[in-house]
Amino acid sequence: MNQFGMELRLISRSRKALLAGALVLAATLLMHAQQAPPEGAKFEVLSVRVLSDKEAAERSPDFVGPNVAIRLRLSATSQGLSFYGWKNSAIPAGYRIQRTDKGVVWLYGKGGTDKRTSSPGLKAVLFGSVGEWITLPAHSSIEWEELDSTSFASEEHSFTAFIKQRDVDQPLEIVSSSVTIPSGAASTTH
Repeated sequence: MNQFGMELRLISRSRKALLAGALVLAATLLMHAQQAPPEGAKFEVLSVRVLSDKEAAERSPDFVGPNVAIRLRLSATSQGLSFYGWKNSAIPAGYRIQRTDKGVVWLYGKGGTDKRTSSPGLKAVLFGSVGEWITLPAHSSIEWEELDSTSFASEEHSFTAFIKQRDVDQPLEIVSSSVTIPSGAASTTH
């Protein structure tokens, strides 16, 4: 092989290495954007409860499967914050995520069956509808339940919410503490 051919091969390898490095950097930045709550906020799983068949049917009459109630709490500590949600709702909008040894996968779409290796983002969280930023004053919290399913038994799940701190206009997707989805009639409190 002539010297020109070898130089092209080296340039091609350098470009591949540069591209791989750029992808790792981009993934790191994305993971930084979806992170634990910043100082002044707390997002946690409070309890996990497997619902009876009757309770599951009452809570989700149009979709069979959700039979685990996960109680979440978003708290503002020393300073207030805003969370994004449906208009006139007191529940933060976000995604369910699955944590594996291979990384994090966002579960979204009908029944959470679609998967992405990065967040679908703020614009997609309300399925294309426009929500509003709702103020959560300092030293207050909001609690709500999300539904999950024992069909995901033994998987580690967390939830996300979009917040803004008062002094920062940039939305931030934060991640709750994790929960292992139970397989049957078990309840836990964190």
